[in-house]
Amino acid sequence: MKPCIFFLVIISFLSACTGSKSVITPPNSLSLQVNEKTTYQNVVITLREINESRCPMNARCIRAGEAVAVLNVVVDGKTERNVQLCTGADCERRSLNSSYTLSLEDQKYLFRLDSITPDPTKTLEKQVQRAYISVQQSK
Repeated sequence: MKPCIFFLVIISFLSACTGSKSVITPPNSLSLQVNEKTTYQNVVITLREINESRCPMNARCIRAGEAVAVLNVVVDGKTERNVQLCTGADCERRSLNSSYTLSLEDQKYLFRLDSITPDPTKTLEKQVQRAYISVQQSK
């Protein structure tokens, strides 16, 4: 009985170690800078702007803030929408969400904001801002 328990403990430990090192990026994950354009299936997505107001680390702020990515989405070259996706503590106060579902006649597209970098709550490094967005199509 003891060898079985020992074997299970070793297997659990090894699977935990290997799982923590691998990062899986879904194939429908997009990384965009401001004014950069990309295509997902029949959808053209342009990141128009990023509005950053998250409270920087080591600062004392009145509110936590949020970061908003403004996307221009064109489907099949004809249906155009501007979409705002938000991350941060104050998104709810502004009635903004981190995801948006665009429903067309026979298709639905789910846009989800995964993150906006650099995140001033975690780093003071100056970098080019990027929005990481996931897109998923359903019928």
